Amino acid sequence: MSPKREIVLLRARAMRWWPVALFAAVLLPRAAFAELDLTLGGRLQSNIRYRPSETVVGDFYDRRVLEDGFSRNEHILKLKALAASDRYAGVIDIDLVWLGFARVDSLDDLSLRERAEPVRIEAQSAFLEGTDLFVDGLDVRLGYQIVNWGVADQFNPTNNLNADDLEDRLLFGTQQSNLMLRADYGVTDGLTLSGVVVPIFRPALLPSSAPLAVAAVDRLPHLDVDFRHRLHAEAEASASFGYPTVVEEAKVQLPEPTADNAQLMLRAASTFFEQDVALSYYYGRSDFPVPIDNFTRQVAGTSCDPDDPTRCVDGTLATSVTLGFPRMQVAGLNVAGEIDALGWLSDAVAPIGYRLEVGIYFPEKQRLAMRQSEIMILGQTRPAGEYAYPNGERPLVLDDTPFAKWTLGLDYSFNEHVYLNVMWVHGLADEFGAGDFFHDGEVVREGGVSSDPDTTLSCAIVAQDGEQCAREVLRNRIGDYLVAGVDLRFLDGNLLFRMFTILELTGYVEERYSRSEGRRVRTSYAPWSADGFSAVLFPELSYNFGEGLVLAAGALFELGKSYTKFGEAAAGGSVAWFRGVYDF
Repeated sequence: MSPKREIVLLRARAMRWWPVALFAAVLLPRAAFAELDLTLGGRLQSNIRYRPSETVVGDFYDRRVLEDGFSRNEHILKLKALAASDRYAGVIDIDLVWLGFARVDSLDDLSLRERAEPVRIEAQSAFLEGTDLFVDGLDVRLGYQIVNWGVADQFNPTNNLNADDLEDRLLFGTQQSNLMLRADYGVTDGLTLSGVVVPIFRPALLPSSAPLAVAAVDRLPHLDVDFRHRLHAEAEASASFGYPTVVEEAKVQLPEPTADNAQLMLRAASTFFEQDVALSYYYGRSDFPVPIDNFTRQVAGTSCDPDDPTRCVDGTLATSVTLGFPRMQVAGLNVAGEIDALGWLSDAVAPIGYRLEVGIYFPEKQRLAMRQSEIMILGQTRPAGEYAYPNGERPLVLDDTPFAKWTLGLDYSFNEHVYLNVMWVHGLADEFGAGDFFHDGEVVREGGVSSDPDTTLSCAIVAQDGEQCAREVLRNRIGDYLVAGVDLRFLDGNLLFRMFTILELTGYVEERYSRSEGRRVRTSYAPWSADGFSAVLFPELSYNFGEGLVLAAGALFELGKSYTKFGEAAAGGSVAWFRGVYDF
């Protein structure tokens, strides 16, 4: 056996992969080992989650529930392989995931292993890479990969090539791999030009709690305020006469896999005065959808609240929503480095690290088509067809006003035991559209009609346009957040206590009509008030036993009123968790 083959065999045997290495050493041709290094590794991980209380949204005729109890029982085997020579490399990284919950609905399912013991495969990476191709300094990578060009920690407004992966709420900032062609060219020692083409679009992966948002039919997406008030009034009238509105289906319309829908990103990165600076441009789509079509049909059938038989409905106005992914362009700026702001105190004081990541978004307008079948309530008939819009145009749910997202962060290691990271995040991954302290633009977090005694008669009777009775809780479309994390290490660094928190700084307003003042008035809820407070607390305690074994436990607390960012049901609620990891 050649020396190169012996090295591969010994390395893999040490990593408990000797059967694979023996197979390769016997079957692969000698030429393949002339300049090839093979590195194998992986991870075993178990994730256990427990939700202490159930979360319920919707009324009795459209109730959706997140059950209490164990919410996650997941076990992962990660397998990694890297084959590399001086100029070429191939990488594969896959996860085999045991979900731990049987998907059994019938006796027949107990005979199906795929139902009783569900398993899935997640591809993290699978690409080929070559350096100095065609010309010196040109590196090319083709395959399934993640291109992470952002510099901020976890909150990256310029990382738009890979779709967000929010399936696991504890993994903030994770993204999905996708098929890409990437090229990097080193113009000089300090300047690199890069380009990436993504042929096929992937949407964001959402948490299991996301369908609870479907029940929130009062969160109208329309930009036209007067039109929203009218829709609140009409929904109240229909519900008063026994036909409340529900969403029975939410469909997704993905872009066709054509060249016209390919995504592109360009980047220039360099170093100035020991600071890393990069400019980027992205052309593609938002990976979070917006509504593009509504179709409503009348479904007759009396049903009553099992907890209160006197509360009944004659049926529902069942709406099918189609969601699409709007086009956008993003101009990005990344700057990272260190500031010796406190060096004058002592030579022992380390510099403060900083990260600035800014994305200027240029979205494409999106309108919503609203259609219906024939609807009859109390002898009054609404004909089938498209809604009679007040101005004759389909309402906007997204305009083309540019807007910005950014993350500004500072981090500092006081010593080997204490590390602090603080960030100002302007806009989370799922927030899209103009609306902050630069531009007007709000989203409805809760809507309906006022129950205030100042509004004495039914909305449906007094004001068909809804202006005098609609009530809304609103917030800027782009929110502001204080993100802070601290690491405390003990026992030679093996015991880690981490506290991570997100505090929403945006605030909310409640708007309703005041009959005494003859106009609509607003009540502001500051972020430090009981009605405006919204936050995430994420404590974690872990211990590194050495040789790759780490055990950790913690909790995720989501706090706030039901209309707030982190208090809403779709955020998933609070959980306690345990994790065990073994790297090999």
